[in-house]
Amino acid sequence: MGVADTGFRITHESLAPLLRTTVNLVDGSGDVSGDEGHGTAVASLIEQGDASPALYLAKVSSDSDPGRAATNVLDHSVGYLADEGARVINHSWSGRANAPSPSASYLGVNSLESLGRIVNSNDGLGSVYVVAAGNDGKALQADRPIHQYDDIYSRMLIVGGSVRDEGDIRLATNSNHPGEDSDWQARFLTAPWRQTAADASEDDAYGVWAGTSIAAPQVAGYAAAMISLWPHLDAATVSQLLLDTADRSSSLYQDESCGEGGDINCGYYYLGQGEADLDAALAPAGSLALASGSHLDEGTQSLEQSLVQLSGAYGDSLASSGALADVAAFDELGRDYRIDLSGHSFRRDSHEARQRSRMSRLSSASPDQRQELRGSAGALSWSTQRDGHGETLASRLDGRFGRSDWMLTRFAGDEADPASAYAESGIMPLLAFQGGSDLTRGLGTVHGLRNDYALTERATLQARHWMGDGAEWGAALDEEYQASRSDVGMRFELSPQLGVSTTVGVLDERHGLLGGQGSGMLTLGERNRTGFASLGLDARLGRHWQAFAHYDRGRGEAEGHGFIQHIDIARVEEMAIGLQRRGERHTTAFAYRQPMRIGAAEATLSVPVGRTLAGEVITEERSVSLSPSGRQQEFELGYRYQTQRRGAVGFNLNHTVEPGHDRDARSDTTLLLNYEVAF
Repeated sequence: MGVADTGFRITHESLAPLLRTTVNLVDGSGDVSGDEGHGTAVASLIEQGDASPALYLAKVSSDSDPGRAATNVLDHSVGYLADEGARVINHSWSGRANAPSPSASYLGVNSLESLGRIVNSNDGLGSVYVVAAGNDGKALQADRPIHQYDDIYSRMLIVGGSVRDEGDIRLATNSNHPGEDSDWQARFLTAPWRQTAADASEDDAYGVWAGTSIAAPQVAGYAAAMISLWPHLDAATVSQLLLDTADRSSSLYQDESCGEGGDINCGYYYLGQGEADLDAALAPAGSLALASGSHLDEGTQSLEQSLVQLSGAYGDSLASSGALADVAAFDELGRDYRIDLSGHSFRRDSHEARQRSRMSRLSSASPDQRQELRGSAGALSWSTQRDGHGETLASRLDGRFGRSDWMLTRFAGDEADPASAYAESGIMPLLAFQGGSDLTRGLGTVHGLRNDYALTERATLQARHWMGDGAEWGAALDEEYQASRSDVGMRFELSPQLGVSTTVGVLDERHGLLGGQGSGMLTLGERNRTGFASLGLDARLGRHWQAFAHYDRGRGEAEGHGFIQHIDIARVEEMAIGLQRRGERHTTAFAYRQPMRIGAAEATLSVPVGRTLAGEVITEERSVSLSPSGRQQEFELGYRYQTQRRGAVGFNLNHTVEPGHDRDARSDTTLLLNYEVAF
């Protein structure tokens, strides 16, 4: 920050901490003492908010004529300070609306060329030139108006004084104003007319000042505050931004009766573009966006397009990790702002919502209750599940051809898989197994094919494949999620009552991982693969007892191209156990389930935290665990009694520990009572 004035007391508490250097442009020394009052007051008002610009103080008046400065010395000070690196220059002098004579010079330097240094100084970024409008109470006039030089004028701000009249902004009585000239109006701002310099009290003759000399350094401080935060902004941009964001709430802007002809807008006539507003100038221009490359010129992605919707296997691990907090987003001017993107990582649904949906599917009083229809014809058999609206939700077709058993399945992604261990066990409907798996819930419709080929009486080769596309309700994500899984293995009949199966398989996902989906700068990788190994057991113990158990474990990795660079999955697993006793009228079942959970996984992120002067994006590497804090476990007891009069009564009692894999979540107990009677 360059300030040219009558003199300065450099030991003043507001100046000393910021002082960089001094120069006396009259005698060539570094001594800026002398008529110190005005200059010290002006310089003490430069600091705004957290911005503390280094001060380059230039004395432009002689001791023999204190309080006055020759025009050519003032012109020279502009170029001098610009060449010394001042990004903002303050002149609390009137008369600066006049351009110098083309022949004017000082110390051999043409005055007009000195003013022109604000255009190309600071490696082409230029300098914001802030001048006081003057205290004559008149419209601005100039014999040689500076606005004839567009390159210089587009970096200038002319500042008048404003006051508040019952909250309404008005021009201070003695402040000059733009008048009818639209050129003066275009670069004119106001700032509070009266200020207490530094921390002085009103009783201190030095401390209280009024006038456009005091208004100008406040605006200069606003410009410095912006540049200190975003040094890539050039002088023309900074000055124009202060003009564009000025406060035009004054009632004067509603009055069109000013000027000699009575047809000029009074707001522009007296206040120009309005009262400078630092908060508005610091606010983002347009919508914030995320950098999509290593340089801002490579483009951006909107915040709305950068989302990651995670399956239940993740819990709230990513959002609660803090990895997406303190991220740099950029406005239309390339200014970086720190934001918290944690809210852009969310679960597909809550435990409460899923539990309500489960209950509606089993409730006899709900149209969402699932009804199963079965049929057969020769070697073929089929089953279909529908809801009360008649919509088919899951279907299965079985056929036996020689030594091969074939099965075709089709089901909505949020329905139980008709070929799952639970579905094949024949155990009564239980809440714990409603709503599909975490790997299919993000899919609209899933098609599956399974083949069991009997090698011997006790050994069967098993192979299965399913695939599906993203559900419509995931349309907020701009990439369609697709998934498919292939498994192959063996089943062994250890006895007529006990069978064990073991398989290995591969889950291939596009634009997702373990049922989670991402888009924009939060993609989870275009193509990912996870390997799984499964172990299953089914048993029929006598006439009344039956049971099943299933364990699935996998590992894999994903390569992203946004903020999420790499995910290494060491362990993901799920487990289910079911036991049932069926009598002539009484059926009792017990189930234990651990939904899919990431046991150990680490994500590596490259997160933008700022930018360089040249526009390169500064990133920070962050590593976080994707293992949720808790482990959801479900215990369920189901009971059904068939009455003699074509009725049935039953209940499901489900107790869930750490729902959503959240260690701090309260346990949940659900009781569903059903009574049915056939007419």
